[in-house]
Amino acid sequence: MRVRDARPEDNAALVALATLGAMAGDLSLCVDRRPDFFALNRIAGDAWRVGVVDGDDGPIACVAVARRPSFLDGRPDLLGYVGDLKVHPAYRRRGVARVLAQWARTTARELVGPNAPLIATVLTGNNAVEMLRQRVEPGIRRQATIRSHSIDLLTRRRIPPTDLTVAAADHADEPDMVELWRRVAASRQFAPVCESFPLTRPGLEYLVARRPGGELAGFVGLWDQHDIKQMRVTGYSPRLAAARVAFNVAAPLFGVPRLPRTGGELSYRTVVNPCASDPATLRTLVRHACNRLHGRHSFLTIGLDVRDPLTRALSGLRAQRTDVDLLALGAPPDRAAPVHFEIATV
Repeated sequence: MRVRDARPEDNAALVALATLGAMAGDLSLCVDRRPDFFALNRIAGDAWRVGVVDGDDGPIACVAVARRPSFLDGRPDLLGYVGDLKVHPAYRRRGVARVLAQWARTTARELVGPNAPLIATVLTGNNAVEMLRQRVEPGIRRQATIRSHSIDLLTRRRIPPTDLTVAAADHADEPDMVELWRRVAASRQFAPVCESFPLTRPGLEYLVARRPGGELAGFVGLWDQHDIKQMRVTGYSPRLAAARVAFNVAAPLFGVPRLPRTGGELSYRTVVNPCASDPATLRTLVRHACNRLHGRHSFLTIGLDVRDPLTRALSGLRAQRTDVDLLALGAPPDRAAPVHFEIATV
């Protein structure tokens, strides 16, 4: 069984493979990577590779590795990110995942060096990862749990009393955004090093919050990733199926999109680069974001380490939660610091 580097002509097979990996839960989803599977890999780091294993008719499994300039113990450094581990259901339990994981470890070491930390994410409760830990790399450990909060946009949100002013970011805001990011991100393990922010990228807008004297208190990016990936519904739990009926009855009254049938595409935006000096600031930004997106999308999704004090900003928002374990190899010993992970890059 041999792993090779993916080629552009593998795109159709890899797009099809991605749709087979449903994320089970109250709202079960799969990631549709049309039209370009590699578009997400290109934003995963400043260097990347995708490895595939072939069956009789092309790729039946893949894994991706990226190099990410990130904060480690408060200082800029490099880490390796392993993702996109996918095996066609007909080829599972044959050692394919183990071979891909070994390739990913070797490839990551080529990209980031022998001592840099490696991280990966997996849905909480995935027993296959425990098998890989035992057979491939015993040193892998769970570093954190990242909780993805999908906040419904059915109604407008009450903005708590505050002296903050929230507005759409423009180029004049960028130097302050970079400076605040350096201060806040340095206190979180694995936060990306950002020397600029893509304020003109299509489908991405930033909101900034400033104090009365003009000091920047926080910002969030709101990303419509439709051109890179779509989330398709593969099933609803009985509880959520009933809630969907009620939601869709109310949706026209509130002017918001209905929740799709199984197989349909979910209308949502993802928070990217959440940065705030305190939970109250993030609460104000998220509620403004919800009101800004009301009537255009069904959900706003944001992911935070469950230990991060900023999670208090999300209380009372009727969010559907999905937990993802962040696994690490060779991570810094300080496990008390919260982890920053961009769920938009998964």
